[in-house]
Amino acid sequence: MRPFPHLSSRGFSIVELLVAMLIGLIGMIIIFQVFEVSEGIKRTTTSGGDAQQNGAVALYVIEHDLRNAGMGFNDVSYAGCNILAWDSKRATPDFTMTLVPVLITPGAAATIPDKITVFYGSKPMIANPTMLAANMTGVAPDDLFLMNPYAYSAGDLLVLLEPASGRNCSLMEATGLGPLLQIEHRPGVAYLVLGTKEVAHFNKPGGLGVVYGGVGSPTGNVTRVFNLGNPYDPANGSGTPVNNTYSIEAGNSLTVSAAFTSKDVLSAPLTNAVADNIVQLRAQYGLDDGVGDLASVPFGGGKFVAGDGLVDRFVSAAAFNALPTPPWQYLIAVRLAIVARSALPEKPSGSDGTKCDATTDSSEATTSPDRRPTWSGSLAPIDVSASGDPDPASPVFWKCYRYRVFETTVPLRNWIWKSS
Repeated sequence: MRPFPHLSSRGFSIVELLVAMLIGLIGMIIIFQVFEVSEGIKRTTTSGGDAQQNGAVALYVIEHDLRNAGMGFNDVSYAGCNILAWDSKRATPDFTMTLVPVLITPGAAATIPDKITVFYGSKPMIANPTMLAANMTGVAPDDLFLMNPYAYSAGDLLVLLEPASGRNCSLMEATGLGPLLQIEHRPGVAYLVLGTKEVAHFNKPGGLGVVYGGVGSPTGNVTRVFNLGNPYDPANGSGTPVNNTYSIEAGNSLTVSAAFTSKDVLSAPLTNAVADNIVQLRAQYGLDDGVGDLASVPFGGGKFVAGDGLVDRFVSAAAFNALPTPPWQYLIAVRLAIVARSALPEKPSGSDGTKCDATTDSSEATTSPDRRPTWSGSLAPIDVSASGDPDPASPVFWKCYRYRVFETTVPLRNWIWKSS
């Protein structure tokens, strides 16, 4: 009798191996498909979160400065003066500023971002200027005699402005109070500030180069003196006066350049990065001049009154700055818009599998909605060249990224609560 073969001694046939391999391959395909979808969702979520965070940080920092703009010189009838300044800490000591709360420098083209300069002082006890009690002599030491020296102290930065004279304003550093309550401003001297020795670096050797008139001046122009605060006093509010310029540099980085730095910084201006992947910055002046513009202020209802505390129109920086005499007295707000971009590009997933469609526009033959960034009802101009290769099949094409728009209107409270 022949023995029956053991079942356990039988092996897999080639057919069974092929079926097992096929099932395994199908499982791997499903796993990779799920992983691809999951990775795409993760990339979209992460990059969108980065744009949200960067845009929010950028808007917060600029808005914080704008809300303080104009502090220390909010006598609006004297706004617009060109300030000649000098700082020995700078590689080029001579520099200029403009005595306005905010100055918007428009981009040369629609796709080029604007620049915003915010200016304010830090002296908590002085809001209005005082006047020179006597003419300056123009001969060293040429101290200032003030009508009211209250709250002035060594280390304060002062701006001298002579109305209706056509002269530039001047910045100086007070190095002490004289016996007759005059303000000394010696160049390069070491003097005592709050118990410590500081070296004056804002006073130009040889003097201001301008002789300002005081009470009794033959021209009748009495110089005003504004106190911007003391950069050596850490307990004095925010300390150093602020003249910050915000701009978008190469690499889509929002930076701030500070004209004034703390006493521990050896050079100025000091430029720091604020937020990455910011591709557009736009700002407009909000005026309360009674000239209504329903296109920019549709909620005005057709009733516009100058000085009622409501914005009557928003004006572009190019139009406002081009005016022979910009109406700084009517400035009450700034409208600001920032466009942040995702850090990572989306992978091409268009109809043909080669083009990006993370951000679509109406020119695309697609059923996807138009997702271009907009502000105030109009499209936000995105510089295609700034996003890399203009080839739609390129992974750095601008439509491969997602964008977030942050827009707000910031009231200039120190300019609204003006002294004149």
